[in-house]
Amino acid sequence: MESGASSLPEPVAPAAGRDWSELPLDALVMVFARLGPVEILMGSGLVCRSWLQAAKEPELWRSVDMAEHKVVEEKKGDVLCKMAKVAVDRSKGKMEVFLGKYFVTDELLKYIADRSASLKILNLISCHEVSNKGFTELITKSPLLEDLSLELCPKIGGRNMYEATGKSCPQLKHFSLRRECFRFSLNYSRRVAETLGIAVMRELRSLTLISSNITNDELGAILDGCPRLEVLCLRDCYKVIADGALRAKCARIKTLTLPDEYERQ
Repeated sequence: MESGASSLPEPVAPAAGRDWSELPLDALVMVFARLGPVEILMGSGLVCRSWLQAAKEPELWRSVDMAEHKVVEEKKGDVLCKMAKVAVDRSKGKMEVFLGKYFVTDELLKYIADRSASLKILNLISCHEVSNKGFTELITKSPLLEDLSLELCPKIGGRNMYEATGKSCPQLKHFSLRRECFRFSLNYSRRVAETLGIAVMRELRSLTLISSNITNDELGAILDGCPRLEVLCLRDCYKVIADGALRAKCARIKTLTLPDEYERQ
C-alpha cells in the first residue's frame, strides 16, 4: 500500500460488455490524463488491476488540482489529506503543481515538501489550518517554485515569511496574495513589515495584491526591489493613492491595474 493512505477501496470487476481492462497501458494513461486526480482516486483507478496500474503512472500526477472539484466541499479534511498524499506518492517526486482548498494542513505541506522537490506552482485557497511554520517547511524545500498564490490564508504572512519565500525560491516569478478585508485593522508597523517582505522577491514578473493595506511608499519599495516586474494588480488596496508620482513610478509596468480602476468597472 502506498504510504500516506490508510486505505483505498479494492478494485472492482468491470461491467459486462467490452473488456476495457485490455486496453494498452499507454492508451489508458492518455485517457486518465484527461481526468482530474480526484476522479482517478475515487473511481477510474479502482475499476480493475490494469486501470489501477495505469492510475499509478507518475506522469499523471505532475499536476494535482484539488481546489475546484465538488468533493472538496463534501469530504472531510482528513479524507482529502489522505487522497492528496496518495497523489504525492504516485508522482514519485515529479509533482510540479499543487492546488488545494480548505483541507490543507501544516502536516500535509510537510508531506509534500519531503517528497516533491520539483514543485513549481502552489495555490492555497482558504486554508485556515496552514500556519507560517507549515508554509516555511514547504518553501524551504521548493527551490524551483515559480508561481505562488495565497488566497484567504489568514495564518500565513509577515515580513519574515515573505522574505524567506523570496530567498528560498529564487525563481519565483508570479505571486498573488489575497487578504480578508478585516486585515485593514492591523496596526501600521505590522502592515509595513508584511508588504516590505515582498521586495525580496527580485525575480517577480507579476504581482497581484487583493485587500492589502499596502501604501504608496511600501509599493515604491517593492518596485525598487523587483526590477523585472511587468504586471501589477492592486485590487481593493485602498491605501494606495493613484497620484501622478505613483503613476510615474509605475511607468515601466506593462500591465497596471490600480484600485480606482476597479471602482470604475
